[in-house]
Amino acid sequence: MDSNKQREQLLDSWLALTGEDHTSEDPIRLPMLSGSMLPHIPVQSVIHIKKTKARYCRPGDVVVYRVGDRLVAHRMLLRLGWPSALHIFEKGDANDRGSWIRGHQVLGLAMAVELKDGEPAQPLRCDPNLAFAGLWADFLHRVLAFPRRLKRWIFSSRSGSDSGPQSGPEK
Repeated sequence: MDSNKQREQLLDSWLALTGEDHTSEDPIRLPMLSGSMLPHIPVQSVIHIKKTKARYCRPGDVVVYRVGDRLVAHRMLLRLGWPSALHIFEKGDANDRGSWIRGHQVLGLAMAVELKDGEPAQPLRCDPNLAFAGLWADFLHRVLAFPRRLKRWIFSSRSGSDSGPQSGPEK
C-alpha cells in the first residue's frame, strides 16, 4: 500500500509540474533517477522543484525540463535569445557533453536536494563557476573529439581500401 501512495504522490508531482493545477506554493518533490548530476545531486535523492519559466532562470541554476515524456534536471550553462524565443545550453554535471533546448521546455527550477539518508534538504545554489566549467568541459570534449571524427571520415570515404594508403598503380 505504501508503494501505491508513493506512486500517487509522484503522479501528483508530475501533473503539477507539467501543467495541471498546482495551487500550493510548496515545492514539488521528485526523485532523481539518474547519475547525470553527480556529485551535487545523488541518485535516489529527492529534488525540490519550484515551478517557473526559463526567463527567470540564470546560468548555473539546475533547471527541470521536459524531453518527450521524461523530466530531466540539468545545469543551465548558457541562455541566448529573447524571452519569446529562448535557447538554453544545458549539461548534466557528470556528463561529457551538453545540448541545446528551447525555453518553453523548462518547467521548473531545482531549489533544494534531500539526500536519501534522511538529511534535511540542502539548498541548491546558482553557481556561475560550475556553468563556466561545464561550458569549458563541453568545448574541450568537442575539440578533442574532432581529430577522431576527421580520421574516421577520411578513411570511410575511401572506396574499398581497408589496408590503408596505397603507393600507386601496380606494374
